[in-house]
Amino acid sequence: MSEGLTAVVVANTAEPVDRIETALDEVYDGVTILESTDGRPAVDCIVAVAPLSDDEWAVVEDAAASASRPPVVVLAGESEAGGHRGPETATVTDVVAGGEDRFERLANRVRGMVEMRRSDDEREQTASVAHLTDLYEVATDASLSFTEKANRMLEIGLDRLDVENAHLSTIDREPEHYEIVASIGDLPIEPGDLMDLPRTFCRKTIETDDVLAFSHASEQGWSDDPAYERSNIECYLGSRVVVGGTLYGTVCFLDRSPHSSFSEAEQTFVSLIARWLSHELERTRREEALETLQGGMTELMRATTKAGVCEIAIGIAGDAVEAPSARAWLLDDDETTLEQVTSLSGNVGSRTLHRGDAGTDRLWAAVDEGEVTTFDSTAVPQNEAASAGTVQSEVVIPLDGFGVVTVSAETAEAFDAIDVSLLKMIGSNTVAALERTEWIEELSAAHERSRRIFESASDGLLLIDPDDDEIVDCNDRATDLFGYDDPESLQSVAASTICPEDRERFEELITEVREGGRGWIEELACAGQDGHRIPLEVTAATIALPEGTRILASLRDISERKRREQALNVFNRVLRHNIRNDMNVVIGRAAMIRDQASDPALERSAAEILKTGRKLTALGEKARTFQKVDERDTDLEQVDLRAILDQISANLEADYPAGTVDVAGAEAAPAAVETTVDVAFRELCENGLQHATTAEPTVSVTVSRVSNGQQFAVTISDEGPGLPSQDCAVLEGETETPLNHGSGLGLWLANWIVRTNGGTITVVESSDRGTTIRLTFPAAE
Repeated sequence: MSEGLTAVVVANTAEPVDRIETALDEVYDGVTILESTDGRPAVDCIVAVAPLSDDEWAVVEDAAASASRPPVVVLAGESEAGGHRGPETATVTDVVAGGEDRFERLANRVRGMVEMRRSDDEREQTASVAHLTDLYEVATDASLSFTEKANRMLEIGLDRLDVENAHLSTIDREPEHYEIVASIGDLPIEPGDLMDLPRTFCRKTIETDDVLAFSHASEQGWSDDPAYERSNIECYLGSRVVVGGTLYGTVCFLDRSPHSSFSEAEQTFVSLIARWLSHELERTRREEALETLQGGMTELMRATTKAGVCEIAIGIAGDAVEAPSARAWLLDDDETTLEQVTSLSGNVGSRTLHRGDAGTDRLWAAVDEGEVTTFDSTAVPQNEAASAGTVQSEVVIPLDGFGVVTVSAETAEAFDAIDVSLLKMIGSNTVAALERTEWIEELSAAHERSRRIFESASDGLLLIDPDDDEIVDCNDRATDLFGYDDPESLQSVAASTICPEDRERFEELITEVREGGRGWIEELACAGQDGHRIPLEVTAATIALPEGTRILASLRDISERKRREQALNVFNRVLRHNIRNDMNVVIGRAAMIRDQASDPALERSAAEILKTGRKLTALGEKARTFQKVDERDTDLEQVDLRAILDQISANLEADYPAGTVDVAGAEAAPAAVETTVDVAFRELCENGLQHATTAEPTVSVTVSRVSNGQQFAVTISDEGPGLPSQDCAVLEGETETPLNHGSGLGLWLANWIVRTNGGTITVVESSDRGTTIRLTFPAAE
């Protein structure tokens, strides 16, 4: 038995339908009987039982017109053998007439036709697979040009369909030209041939999304067509070729002789060739456009002004999409006007567009929305198209806040989806180039500002290339420092030769800066052009420049400062020496006079001299202490304030047996200070003992952690008469003035030490009952 069968049976009674199904069951393994195709395209055959009404014949016609084009067999009685056909006789494939065995003969006839059809379909499918394989190999062969691929695909189609000619055309609607692009076969149709579109079958092909197919034009209603009259083409298959969403042309297969009906597979094969040709055309076009863009984009990124960028951009746009007109418009800072800066025609003028100007909606929409806007006269009412003047197609590309580029043509449908895609790409690259010009402008302005600062700096500046030991740049101050006539002369020497005595320290500084980013030397012995010695304080840091990492060195001449320091040191040393030695003489003689004087008045004068001499000696000692503190290493470290205060308490109680320094509070107070704080604590505690109004004075010291946990506080209270206002001013200020110079040197020293260590000092209370001073220091981490 044969495999299953699906058949449509149309009859005016049910009795013959049952008998037909029974007969078919004898020759088929499974039979499905339908009254119509019912949306099912896979119908093997149609059986019509005569006689039928016109409506019933209409069902037969509909079923016969389904996608599978099944054969139609008519079952007629003996009396109807000559009148079996219905209104559409061409539909009927075969007739089984009369006789008792007519149902068996019908079943065998159906089986014969269906099996033959299935064999043909199988052979066609095998052939189709082979041809599809050939098409795939051609389409994926990257070594072939488009023309070579088109010719090979047409050859494959020619062989598959067995017709005389296959060709690819491109169509221009204005005027209605039909141009041959590629042609294969026997007919005299050559690439480059031009035809009038109205006299070709392709004018019908481009109006449908399906394949246009007929196998016998003169019998299928085409005999009066202008294309048939011109060419006598009897069979034809054609499909549209679309590139970028726009009609490109058609691919056609034709013959001057009739052909058997084209199957669905054959029509699908033609549609597939059309799609592949569309894809290849689109790919080729994109590649050619991208090649055009590649060279242009390099030039675009070299432009240094916005106008230059725009001029290059519209040139690229015009070439990429073959546009006759392109313009660039830049937006003002207030975004209220667009000024035309360049056009393909070169005629810029002083054209300015304002918001609300007639005909500018598309431009402002692109500016505000940041999206490409398009215009085509075929897609708008005629009155709007007419208002566009000569522009029938336009694409507006936004430039991300810089403005817009417009590309236009005087013909409709001038730009397709590929054009828009390419223009978007050009727009993105134009924005990048415009941003680069802004960066260049800002960099130039910054460079100019830096240059002015560089030139006007009071210190000498050297820009050094550490790899080549080269002075890349210098300012006038550096030129003067080293005694050169001009900057070029200084730049001609190696950087390390400016300090022949300290070359090793200079190289260490360069290494330090390269590794850590910055460095400093308090004094570097350098030499001028004439060899004279120049002591310089040098601060250096790395700086990143387009040409690489450089070191910027700032040079400060410290010659005058060193002379002042030297003079001050000599003066201080002589002054302290003289005060100490001469006051020792004064104190000794005053003590002798006091002890030997018999006159009470003379004795009192000698005592006053002795007291004043001792105060002056103490003042000198404080100045000496200040110098020692100033010369100590000021790097902060971790110091226990409580331990220092306990030691100071023991020392003062030994020096002042009648006094007490009572330390209480936190058992440990690790602070981020250096050890010079002991001088400040001793000054304040000793001041309280010295100026106490009681015979057995007490100074109370309390150590505590501040509530924020990041500081320690030290509170010192005494029983003295209170600090004079000028001494309070010393503790709350940072300078010594003629109005508060008295006893304030020790207090000023304490204040200076506390503040140098990052602390604070405050007079909490000062009265005749005593003074309370509060100090705070940063806690150690």
